[in-house]
Amino acid sequence: MITEKEVTSTLDHIHDGFKNRVNATLYQRLSHLRKLEKALKDYEQELIAALKNDFNKSEFETVLTEILPVMLEIKYFKKNLKSLMKAKRVRTPLPLMPASSRIMHEAKGVVLIIGAWNYPINLTLVPLVGAIAAGNTAIVKPSELTPHTAAVLEKMIKETFKSSFVRILQGDGDFTSNLLDHPFDHIFYTGSTQVGQLVYEKAAKQLCPVTLELGGKSPAIFSRTVNYDKAVKRLIWGKMVNAGQTCVAPDYVLVPLARKEVFLESCTRYMKQFKVENLNNQTKIVNRRHFDRIEKLVTGKHKILFGGKFDAENLVIEPTIVEIFDQHHALMQEEIFGPVLPVYFYKDRIEIRKFYEKSPNPLALYIFSKDKPFIRDTIEAFPSGGVLINDTMMHLANEKLPFGGRGTSGFGNYHGNASFECFSHTKSVMKQVNWFDVDFRYFPFTDKKLGFLRKILNFFS
Repeated sequence: MITEKEVTSTLDHIHDGFKNRVNATLYQRLSHLRKLEKALKDYEQELIAALKNDFNKSEFETVLTEILPVMLEIKYFKKNLKSLMKAKRVRTPLPLMPASSRIMHEAKGVVLIIGAWNYPINLTLVPLVGAIAAGNTAIVKPSELTPHTAAVLEKMIKETFKSSFVRILQGDGDFTSNLLDHPFDHIFYTGSTQVGQLVYEKAAKQLCPVTLELGGKSPAIFSRTVNYDKAVKRLIWGKMVNAGQTCVAPDYVLVPLARKEVFLESCTRYMKQFKVENLNNQTKIVNRRHFDRIEKLVTGKHKILFGGKFDAENLVIEPTIVEIFDQHHALMQEEIFGPVLPVYFYKDRIEIRKFYEKSPNPLALYIFSKDKPFIRDTIEAFPSGGVLINDTMMHLANEKLPFGGRGTSGFGNYHGNASFECFSHTKSVMKQVNWFDVDFRYFPFTDKKLGFLRKILNFFS
């Protein structure tokens, strides 16, 4: 493991890189983005093999959920960075005329990106793309729970960028905690709410701004009026991707009691079509601790509708649908983060409210309905990080939509323009002319000046 002396030396080098403007100009930033793009192509097979070792993740899923999102983010900035970096002129109020006003975005400095284990490429490199685009230098800390992927990322970054620009530092939880004691200009963390609180506490001591991308229990709420065949197909897909180890995976489902049979018929059809019973093809749970945690949640009063096989030797769980009978079941006490999907068949909106209030402010809210009033009322009644109607998880693919949580699911947004905003300081610049001056504002403050000030106040009120 890297020593404290080496960490300090590395951070000093990265801070010097920012001061020496190694990533300041449009040309530099675009050049670095193109280098990262090329590196991803060159290392694609190594990354695919690493995720196979860490997760038993298929090549298709790795390309779809890990590599493609990073490439799309790079593409967005290659197309839009020039306009994003331009200062934006804004209106100057009449009392301040003839001054001119504009808004500029300047890099925050040295950022720390703490990646997550569930998507160790995507959730590490997409924030890095935003940090580069905004003109920063960066320290990247990948998850120690996916060591093969972390090793390839470290090798890739080391061969691609100068050590004064981007460095990867590896270590365990204690190492990360110690790393947070060093000065940074922004910290970007993706992971659990519990660790997010610790990151926030450490950052507060240095008044360092933080982006926390956490999780929560994202509900999928069905109404009576919906194409159940297509809705269930999309629901199960969203839960099965990465074996449910996704921060925006549907965590539980609420279905009208009157539509129970049609829901179950669609579930049967797609669980068979997706061949969920073949455990050899399933992405595995990241480690034994998480496997045991998920298995322990499937306790108490419930009914297993589909699946239910747990292979402890290979850390594989068959995609499982469980009928629960109230919001107090063990599966409702924490984010599941696995391929187990509890479903409750509700009678009225009061029951929906009870489930939501058990775990408010989810990272995502999924609504399946054709009923516009139902959709509108659900969006307004249940605050969430984001909303997707009649699908699951696909809103992450739209770089025009900011992605982030609220409350216990985190704060701050990224993706596309939101990433640029996230890693930039928005600076106000106003320029006053010298050929005109208003003596009215200067001392002494006379009754005559006060009378004139009140006339101005009345004019604008």
